[in-house]
Amino acid sequence: MAESEITFRDGTLTVRRVYNASIEDVFDAWIETSKIKQWWGCAECTNVESEVEPKLGGKYNHHMTIENEYGKFDDTNFASLIEYDPPNRLAYTSNDESDPMVITVSFRTVESGTEVLLVQTNIPDIQVDGDIELCVIVQGGWTAGFEKLGTFLAGSSTP
Repeated sequence: MAESEITFRDGTLTVRRVYNASIEDVFDAWIETSKIKQWWGCAECTNVESEVEPKLGGKYNHHMTIENEYGKFDDTNFASLIEYDPPNRLAYTSNDESDPMVITVSFRTVESGTEVLLVQTNIPDIQVDGDIELCVIVQGGWTAGFEKLGTFLAGSSTP
């Protein structure tokens, strides 16, 4: 299983990874709620529930429970699909912020399977939980999520 390439610069996180699965299987893992719950979220994430309306302007909401050294808490992300081009691309933006982050995910067939390129822009330069930078949390969440997606795809899809 390939490692993810991750960079963070000027409020933008970029994650690139190739999965040994078809573009349709990888795209479906991002859209079908029964599949999303198998891989979405950080390493400490449990109990994922998603609401997805696979269309331009549709909901792309995710609720999860997170248990870590700080305790157990619920996290809900409300978003809307601002791009929807199956199986090539999707993008969504948060509904609950005045200056929202935008997440764009592109899918491309390559010789060894499917390349996924995620670009998350407008990550604010703030600290949460006292002294943890938000960019560190976002990067850790996507790193774990991409790893969990790889495990899920390895057990459920064919290249």
